[in-house]
Amino acid sequence: MAGITAINVYTSNNLCYADDVLFVEEWIKGNVVALSRLLRCLSLVTGLNINAKKCNLYGVGVNDSEVERLAGLLNCQKGNLPLDYLGVPIRTNMKRISKWQPVIDRFEKKLASWKANSLSFAGRVTLAKSVLGSLPSYFLWIFKAPSSVLKKLERIRRDFVWGKNGEKIK
Repeated sequence: MAGITAINVYTSNNLCYADDVLFVEEWIKGNVVALSRLLRCLSLVTGLNINAKKCNLYGVGVNDSEVERLAGLLNCQKGNLPLDYLGVPIRTNMKRISKWQPVIDRFEKKLASWKANSLSFAGRVTLAKSVLGSLPSYFLWIFKAPSSVLKKLERIRRDFVWGKNGEKIK
């Protein structure tokens, strides 16, 4: 199996937050070897050590034995899907609408109807902009949501702004 000798950090999908990094790459042994080298160089340059007990390797569409084998190369554990990464639910096939239900539930919780009843129209607009301005950018940074999910989120926002509670509109 031909591999690469380095990961191009400018074109790969890397998500960094504080001391947490997520590398998303094509599943080839060369990428795992390159990642191992990259982490070793980081350790040598900064003097920081990577805690292998907190590191996981996930394979999407890859059999478990292959994931375990390459996790052994990185001295880390084999991770299992689904998982939550920084509060974002990561499921096996995010093209399915059902996998977005935790996100929809979170939106509904943030824009609960009791809040609409206790706020003025301007307050509801401000809260809706705040919630639906920040949560989508947080949840949609990894996956493109199906259009039906986006429509449902827009309906939740619209109903909240107009004070709709069941069939009653404030």
